[in-house]
Amino acid sequence: MSSIHKPEDLRSLKPRLQAMVVVVMIAFTILLGRLCQLQVLDGDHYARKAERNFVDEVIVEAPRGRIFDARSRPLATNRPAYTLYVTPRPRVMEESDEPGAPRAGTRVPIDDDAIEELTSLITFVDDDDRAKFQGAIRSRREDKVNGIYATAIRSNLSWEEYAQITARESSLGHWVEIRESARRFYPRGALTAFVTGYVGEITPEGLENARGSYRPGDRVGKTGIERQWENYLRGRLGKRSRVVDARRRTVADPPPGAIAALPPDEDPIPGQDIYLSLDLELQRAAENAFEGVHAGAVVALEPDTGRILAMLSVPAIDPNHWQQPIPRELYQEWVSSPFKPFIDRTIQEHFFPGSTYKVVSALAALSDPTFDPEREIPCERYVRYGGRRFKCTHKHGPVDLHMALVQSCNVYFYTLAMEEILTLDRMEVFARRLGLGERTGLGLNSEVKGRIPTEAFEAREGTYQRGVRLNSAIGQGNVTATVLQLAVLYGALANGGRVMTPYLVDRIETHDHKLVFKSAPQQRAGLEPVANDDRDRIHAALIGVVNDELGTAYSERPETVTVAGKTGTAQVAALDRRRKKKKDDDELEIEGWDTTKDHAWFAGYAPADQPKIAVAALVEHGGVGADAAAPIVMHVIDTYLASLEQQKPDQARRRRPAGVPPPLPGQRRPNDGVSNRPELGAGEPDEDAPAAEEEAKAE
Repeated sequence: MSSIHKPEDLRSLKPRLQAMVVVVMIAFTILLGRLCQLQVLDGDHYARKAERNFVDEVIVEAPRGRIFDARSRPLATNRPAYTLYVTPRPRVMEESDEPGAPRAGTRVPIDDDAIEELTSLITFVDDDDRAKFQGAIRSRREDKVNGIYATAIRSNLSWEEYAQITARESSLGHWVEIRESARRFYPRGALTAFVTGYVGEITPEGLENARGSYRPGDRVGKTGIERQWENYLRGRLGKRSRVVDARRRTVADPPPGAIAALPPDEDPIPGQDIYLSLDLELQRAAENAFEGVHAGAVVALEPDTGRILAMLSVPAIDPNHWQQPIPRELYQEWVSSPFKPFIDRTIQEHFFPGSTYKVVSALAALSDPTFDPEREIPCERYVRYGGRRFKCTHKHGPVDLHMALVQSCNVYFYTLAMEEILTLDRMEVFARRLGLGERTGLGLNSEVKGRIPTEAFEAREGTYQRGVRLNSAIGQGNVTATVLQLAVLYGALANGGRVMTPYLVDRIETHDHKLVFKSAPQQRAGLEPVANDDRDRIHAALIGVVNDELGTAYSERPETVTVAGKTGTAQVAALDRRRKKKKDDDELEIEGWDTTKDHAWFAGYAPADQPKIAVAALVEHGGVGADAAAPIVMHVIDTYLASLEQQKPDQARRRRPAGVPPPLPGQRRPNDGVSNRPELGAGEPDEDAPAAEEEAKAE
C-alpha cells in the first residue's frame, strides 16, 4: 500500500497552494482596501447617509414681520396655527415577507384611499375647495423630484381638524404631518385693507420666478405693504433636527448616540417690523365720515413732508378672509359687485378731477404774459363754441380769476380756452409740474398714472375736436387723476409749490428694535416749483372757496379753523345717462347708488396760514362736491388738528343732514335769514336750472 505523502505528490500540490495563498491575499487586500475606503475615505459620507435613516430635518418658519401704525398700534400680526404637510412620495423603511410588499428604502406614493381618508377629515367651504385640496396632493404625487419633500397643503387648521388628523396618525403617518406655524391676522380688518394688503399662497409662476428662494405652499405678500416690502417682512427660515423611526415619526426617547449625531439646529430669523406713517384714529375718522357712502376714497398727508396720514378706499374686503379658502359664491358676489371692492380707488382708479383741476388751468393762464388776472369776463351761464353750448352751473355775472375759482365758474375758463390762453400743451406743462400724469412714487398696489392730454395725444387718439380745450380747462375731456395725485397737488399748493413724494413707511426695525431703514421727506426730482406770486394768488382764491359767502364750499366751512380748498363735480358720460333712461323697470336698484350722478370731489388743506394737513376726497356718483365730498374732508381735518392739540374734534360745527343739498354759491342757510334763491341777474329767468347735469363735452 502506497502512502499519499510521497515527496513527488507534495511537490505537485505546492504551486496550487501558492496560488491559493495569493488569491486569498489578494481577496483580503481588496476587502481591507474597501473597508479602508468605507471607514476612512468615505466614512463621513456614509455616516451622513446612515444618519438619514434616523435623522429628519424640519424647516422652521420664520415669524413674519409685523406692521404698525404711527403710534405703534398693530395693523398686521401673527397668531399660532397648525399647518398640514403632506409628503406624497416618502421614503419608507419596511421589511415584510408578504409578496409584492415594498422593500426597505423604497418610495411609497400616497394612494387614493389615503387621499380620500385625509379629505374626509378636513372641513371645506365648497366643492371647489375640496377639488383644489385633492388636486394639490395628486399633482405633487406625480412629481418624482419635488414629491419626496413635505409640502404645506392646508394652513390654519381648526382644532377639530387637528384632532381628527392626529387620531389617524397610524394609517396616515407615512404621508401626513402637522406642524406648528403662524397665520397672518389683521386686527383692523377692512379699515386698513388696501394699505396693509394681505398674504396668500405663492403661485406656480411665483415659484418659478423665485428661483428656489420659496417653497411650494409658502405664503407671500399679494398686495399693499405686504407685497411691496416682502423682502423685509419675510425673515429667514430655520432648521430643527429630530430622531425618527422607520415611519419617520419622532422618537420619544432617542438613544444618546443618535442625539449626538444630530446636526445643530438653526434658529429662524424673524422678519423686520414696519412702522407706517398712517394714523389709525384718523383712518377711523375717515371711515366714519364715509358712513352711508357706497364707493369713494380719501387721502390725507402732511404737505411739508409727504407723510401719508390716512388712506382709505371704500368699499374694501377684510384681508382676514384671504387667510382661509373663500366660498365660490362669496367670491362671485365680490366680482359682480357694482362697487368694485377689489379696486383701491386712491391709486388704482383715475377719474375726471372736475373743478379741482381749475387750479392747474389758473396757473397755466398766469404763465401767459398777455393774461390779465384782474380782467373780468362776463358769465351768462353758457358760451357758444363749435356749434354747441358749453354750460356753467348758473349765471355768475362778471368774474375775474379770483372769483372764477371761488365760484367755480366754467364760462371763465371756457373763454380762456377759446382765446387760446389755455392750450392743451400749456396746461399739460403745469399739470406735470404739480405731479399729475405720472405715478407719485408711492409704489403701492400698481398705481396708475392718470392722463393729461396734449394736442399730439388727442390727434393720435382721434379725439381732437374744437371743444377739447374747453373740456380740459375744467378737468373733463381726457383729463384724469387719482385721489392720491390730487392730495399731492394740493399739498404742493399748501407748502409753497413743492411737489413731495408721498410715503407710507416711516421706519423699519428688526424684532429687537434695531433701526434698519428710516424715511426722509423727498421732493420730486425734475419738477420746477410753482412761482410764489402765482401760488399766493391761487392760495387766496382757495381760501375764498370755503370762507367767502360766494364760495362753492361756504356752506361747509368749519368754525374753528380756516380751510383752503376746491370743490369739484366731475360729470359722468352721457352714455350712462341714456342707459339710466332705458333701464328695465324690474332691474334691481340700489338705494343711494345712481351711476348717472356726477362724481363729487373736494381737495383742500388747513390751517390756511400754516398748513399741517392736505386732504383729497372723492365720492363716486355722489353728486355735488360740496354736498358729498367736502363734509368728509372737513371731518378729517377737524379730527387731525384736534389730535395735534389733544382735543376732541369740533362736533359743534354746523352739519347739513345727509341727502339735503347744499346752498348754491351766494346763498345762506334758511336759518340765516337769507333767501335760498341764488342771484340770477336783473330780469334773468332761471330757465336752465339743471344745466350742471348735462355734460359740457364736444361731440
